[in-house]
Amino acid sequence: MMIKTKILVAVFFISSGLCIAQISVPIEINPFPEKTTKVTVKEDLEGLWELTYIYDKFKPCDELFPEKKPTLYFDPAHRKAFGNTGCNLFSILTYLEGNGIEVLEFTGMTEKWCEGDGEDIFLTTLKSAHRFKINNKGELSLSFANLEIMRLKKISDVSDSSSEFPKIIALVKP
Repeated sequence: MMIKTKILVAVFFISSGLCIAQISVPIEINPFPEKTTKVTVKEDLEGLWELTYIYDKFKPCDELFPEKKPTLYFDPAHRKAFGNTGCNLFSILTYLEGNGIEVLEFTGMTEKWCEGDGEDIFLTTLKSAHRFKINNKGELSLSFANLEIMRLKKISDVSDSSSEFPKIIALVKP
């Protein structure tokens, strides 16, 4: 719904005193713009995601994870996520409400030695995330306050049999 209104523009002339001229200019204003972004809900998280961006002042994502990118599999129905840090497997308990996310605790992790700082930066950044959304490209964005700290692309859904889900689920205790 567009509303037409007129704005008065005042023009001041100083040459022989002060004169004000009023010019009426019609403009269109839309007081109720349509939402262009889809609201992301926790069910949209389900599936396997691969890291494409991580906030780090010193190294880009490709340097932090030269061999294998971290992955995350969200299981919102059971409030869990499983993943690979690029080196070790891990599982976490999450709290999802609206588009808010909290990592409540790490519930399991393998203990292989990992070269570099990538794993520590990934886990610390993941724990710092408080909001999530899926952008119009289908990428999952995790943020802290107004700062995007992590971005992931979906690489499989639950129905995709080629995912790494069976390998990761072994971390979960019944």
